[in-house]
Amino acid sequence: MDPNIKGNPSIGTHEHFVTPGIILFLDSLLVSIAGWIYWIVISKLTQASEIGIAVTVYNLVLLTATLAQMGMEYPLLKKSNIVHSPIIGTSLLIELVITVVSIPFLLIVINTVYDESIQQFTWLAFGLLFLLTLEYVLRFALLGILSPKTVLIIDLIGMGIKLPLGFLLVSNSYGALGMLFAYLLEALFVFSSSFYFVRKFFSLRIGDIEYFKEILKDAIVNAPVKWSKMIIVTLSIVLLALMATAPSDIGVFYVALMITVVVASFATSMAYMVIPSSTNLKSDLSSSSLRISLSLTAPIVVVLLVIPTGILSLIGQEYVSAETVLVILAMTIIPSAITINMVSKLNHQGESRMLIFTGIAQIVTFLLSFLVLVPIYHTIGAAISMLIAYISSSLVTLISVDSHSFRSIIFVCASIVAGYITAVATTIAIGQEQVIISAIFSLAVTMIVIFASKNMTIKETKYLVKMILQRR
Repeated sequence: MDPNIKGNPSIGTHEHFVTPGIILFLDSLLVSIAGWIYWIVISKLTQASEIGIAVTVYNLVLLTATLAQMGMEYPLLKKSNIVHSPIIGTSLLIELVITVVSIPFLLIVINTVYDESIQQFTWLAFGLLFLLTLEYVLRFALLGILSPKTVLIIDLIGMGIKLPLGFLLVSNSYGALGMLFAYLLEALFVFSSSFYFVRKFFSLRIGDIEYFKEILKDAIVNAPVKWSKMIIVTLSIVLLALMATAPSDIGVFYVALMITVVVASFATSMAYMVIPSSTNLKSDLSSSSLRISLSLTAPIVVVLLVIPTGILSLIGQEYVSAETVLVILAMTIIPSAITINMVSKLNHQGESRMLIFTGIAQIVTFLLSFLVLVPIYHTIGAAISMLIAYISSSLVTLISVDSHSFRSIIFVCASIVAGYITAVATTIAIGQEQVIISAIFSLAVTMIVIFASKNMTIKETKYLVKMILQRR
């Protein structure tokens, strides 16, 4: 059992990252749901060609912004809570310079790759790029001082602006312009609101040249890990289209992918919030973050493995064909959670080389396996490629894992295997028609293994639930 848990007065240290992590996960969940609602309603109001134009422009901007951001969130999370730190002004300056430099490249891509239907939104794309890049710095500055509630409120109001405005403009025949303008106003609100709160807590002072180099180096060494996620989640969809995969297959694959991305975001949120908590307490809490996030994610993974058809049918019967894809992608959740938590640990320890190697390993293994498997197995090949990439990166990070964390990983994996075997045995005994009962039994066995192994204790779970409810 983790040394910070039961019987140790430092159990309260979990409050520093568990509650903020859950709030940040809630933010990710609500943003994802709002995004689904936005595009589902929009699809009923306008032509598919208009949606295609808007999605192309927005994703091009998002891709450029992600490249420009590098891994700047990690120095922001580590240094934002240091009194009189010049991290905000320095980060904003770095991102502003990189964004300005990226503008000519974005302009060249728009004018050479795309036709006039995309080119007419060039200036709107530039505005979105600046807002998204600078908003990103302010967001992680607020998260760095453990203020995810502020981020959540800002995002909720932003969604309240984008959704009705987008619906109104599109219903009045503004098409792609209306969709993108709604995104632009949302980004403008989020940037302005975040800047208001950041100015209350931070100085915009810029650090000296040595500090500038330190922050830039920290962002660069974390860039491969961040870019690898972008390549796996975003570029995979583009590559599938380029490899002549049927649009309908890409659509159902995307739905299955987004389900697992949302589930995995719980571990991501916890891993982000443990960084400022560790800095505040001058103690590395990443092992606790890994243990707790894996233990709480494992039951959801078991449900995805046991009843993938039932979950997909809730979205629509046309997505049931992605059953196998969802099962494979569900298996990526634990290794991806291990990787993101270990990245936080490596950042706390200053292991720059290992961070770079982890990101590169994930990118290389994904692209190689993708190019080999997709022509043969199509979307199933893409899912297997993602599984290979996440397993490879998690194995790389295990070099730096401590004995407590390794034990946690082993027991979480054992709990999932035990839960799945229970589901199979129950299905054989009572029949496939009682799949819900099989899922309940498998869920119970998974949780029993987690509690029996003391990966999570009942007392600790009660404490965490009480802590979260009190914060609400």
